[in-house]
Amino acid sequence: MKHIKQSSLALAISFASNLLIVANTQAAGINSSSDVAEMTNITVSSSAHIGDAVSASMGTVVAEQIAQRPISRAGEILETVPGLIVTQHSGEGKANQYFLRGFNLDHGTDMATFIDGMPINNRTHGHGQGYTDINFIIPETIESLDYKKGPYYGQEGDFANAGAVRMHTKNSMDNSLIKLGFGQFGYQRLLLASGTDNLVAALDISRYDGPWEVAQEQEKVSGYVKYSFGNAVNGGNVSFMGFDNSWTATDQIPQRYVDDGGDRYDSLDPDAGGKTHRYSFNYEGWQDIAGKNLVTNAYVIDYGLELIANHTYALDQVNEDEIRQHDKRKIIGGSMLYDVLPTSAGEWQIGMDVRHDNISDVGLSGTNGGVIRERVLRHSVEETGVGLFVQNNHNWTDNFRTQIGARFDYLQADVENRLTGETSDASDTMATPKFSAIYTASETTHLFFNYGQGYHSNDARGFAEGNLDNNNEKADVFARSEGVDLGIQSQLTNTLQLAASIWWLTLDSELIFVGDDGTTEASDKSERKGVEASIFWQPQSWLIIDSDLALSQARLKPKSGGEQHIPGAIEQVFSLGVTMHDFGQWQAGLRLRHFGEFALNEDNSQRADAVTVFNAQLGYDFTTALTGSFEVINLTNEVGNDITYLYESQLPGEAAPVEDVHFHPIEPRMLRASIAYTF
Repeated sequence: MKHIKQSSLALAISFASNLLIVANTQAAGINSSSDVAEMTNITVSSSAHIGDAVSASMGTVVAEQIAQRPISRAGEILETVPGLIVTQHSGEGKANQYFLRGFNLDHGTDMATFIDGMPINNRTHGHGQGYTDINFIIPETIESLDYKKGPYYGQEGDFANAGAVRMHTKNSMDNSLIKLGFGQFGYQRLLLASGTDNLVAALDISRYDGPWEVAQEQEKVSGYVKYSFGNAVNGGNVSFMGFDNSWTATDQIPQRYVDDGGDRYDSLDPDAGGKTHRYSFNYEGWQDIAGKNLVTNAYVIDYGLELIANHTYALDQVNEDEIRQHDKRKIIGGSMLYDVLPTSAGEWQIGMDVRHDNISDVGLSGTNGGVIRERVLRHSVEETGVGLFVQNNHNWTDNFRTQIGARFDYLQADVENRLTGETSDASDTMATPKFSAIYTASETTHLFFNYGQGYHSNDARGFAEGNLDNNNEKADVFARSEGVDLGIQSQLTNTLQLAASIWWLTLDSELIFVGDDGTTEASDKSERKGVEASIFWQPQSWLIIDSDLALSQARLKPKSGGEQHIPGAIEQVFSLGVTMHDFGQWQAGLRLRHFGEFALNEDNSQRADAVTVFNAQLGYDFTTALTGSFEVINLTNEVGNDITYLYESQLPGEAAPVEDVHFHPIEPRMLRASIAYTF
C-alpha cells in the first residue's frame, strides 16, 4: 500500500512540475483591464460575448461592466451567475450554501469553482464532498468571472455538473487605495491595496458580530500579492493568497423552539463555530509556440478547517450531540490547454489537468464544550486525479459551427483509517463525451444545441473503505451526469441583450443532507429539467437593468420505480437589478433576489416558504480621490430563512426525537457605510 501512495504522489508531482494545465482559454493576463484604480464591488450584468459562446448558458462578468452591487458576504460575488443563489446555514466563516439549476449544491458538490486556475472545491472533505469556501476572496480584486452551466465543456471536470465558475484576479493597479467600512452588528472592514502596471497587493481585514444572541465574533484576514510579466502573447504571473478566519456560529434551529418563545437569532450551542485557513502559491503562463497558443498553470495550496456544530442538540441526552469536523490537507496540481493543430476552418485543442490531495487528517468527533470526548471517524487520504481532454472547433459554413470533444478522467485514492490502522484503496476511470452545435441565424442571433456528460467524484472514504454509515457498502468513485441544452442568445438592439435556454440533466446518485452529523449521503438517481432566461438592457449610458429567471423541476428516480421530490431543490429563482453609474458624482444600485418555495421531504408534504430580499447601495464621489458609499442590506426587513431543512432532533429535556423544520434566518435590515481614498 505504501508503494501505491508513493507512486500516486510521484505522478502528481511529475505532472505539476511540467506545468500542466489551465482549462481556460481566457487567462487573467490576456483580458485584463487597465481601469482598476477604483476597485469597486464586483457586480453587474452577466452578459455573454455574443458570437463567441458555445452555449446560451455561459457568459462573462468583466471589469468594464462593474457597477455598484450591494453584497453582504464575499460569496455573493457568485450571484452574478444567472440563477445562482448564495446563502448560509451557519456562521459567516463557513462555506456558503449554493443553489443552481434545481440543485441544493450544499457547499458546492455539483458546481466547480476556480480562481486563477486553482480549484476551490475540496475532494473528500471533513464537512462535505466538494466543499467550496470562497471567503478568502477579496471582492475588489476580481477582474472577471466566466460561468458555464451544464456538463458540456471539455475543460471542466470534477464537480462541473450544474456548471463551473472561473474567477480571475486583477494584474495591475494604477493607484493605491485605502477603504474603511463600518456598520450595524459590529461590522468593521479595512482594505489596503496598491500596485503598479505589473504588480497588485491587497490586505483585507474584517470583523463582524451579526444579529445573533451569541455574538459571531468573526475575524477574517485575507492577503493577496500578484506579479505579472511579459505581454499578452508571451507572459505569465505568479501570485500568493493567504487567509485566516475564526468565528462563533449559530447553526439552524428548530421551529418548535421559536414557537415556544425562543428567539429566531438564538443559538442552542454557544460552542458552535470554527477556524479555517488557506494559503496558496500559483503560476499562470501563456506562450505562442510556432503560432499555436499554450496556456499553463501550476499551484500549491495549504488548507485547514476545524468546525464545531450541533444539528440535533440532544439525541444523546447525557453527552448531547455536539460534533467536531476537521480537515487538514495540502494540494498540488496544474493544468494545460494547447491549440495543437489550427486549421483553415477551426482548430484542435488538447488539455490536461492533474491534482493531488495529501489529506493528513480528516474526521468527525463527538465533543463537549468544544473538547473531544470521542473520535468517531479519523482518516488520512492520498487522492490523485488526472484529466485529459480533446476538442475540435470546426466552422462548417459561415453560419454553422460545432465543438466536439471528449474527456477522460482517472481518480485513485489510498485511505488509512487512523483509528484502526486498516488501509484500503480504489481507483476508476471515466470517459465523457461533449458536443455543441451553434447556428448563426443573423449577426446578432445565435442558436445552440448542447449535449454532454460530466461527473462529481464521491468521498474517497466511501468508495475505498465503504460508506460512512452503517451498511458498509462501497460507493462508486464517480457519479455520472448527462445533460442537454437548447438555447438562444440575441443582441435584440444596441442596448438590449437576451439569453434563454431549456435544459435537462440526470445524475447517477443524488447527495441528500443528513441532520445527525451535518453531512450528506448518496441517494437515488435524479432527473432535473428547467428553463432559464436573462436580459441585459442599457437604455442610457449611465443606466443598466438586468434580470434573470430560472424555473426547474427536480425528482429522485428510485430503483423501485416512481419519482420523488428532492429535498432542498429550489424551483424558482428570480433576480432584478437596476444600476446607475457615472451619473455625475453619483452611483446607485438596487437588487431584488427571490427564491421560491421548495420541497422539504420526498413526498412534498412539507415545503419551505419563498423569500424575497432587496439590497440597495448609494455612492458619491466627493473628489476624484475620495468616494463614499452607503448600503442597506435587506431593505424591506424581510423575515425569512436562508436555509430550511426537515429532520429529527431532540432538545434537552424532550422525551423523544421530534421531526421538525429547522432553519437559519436571513439577517434583518442592516446599514453599512464605507469611505475610500485613492492616491
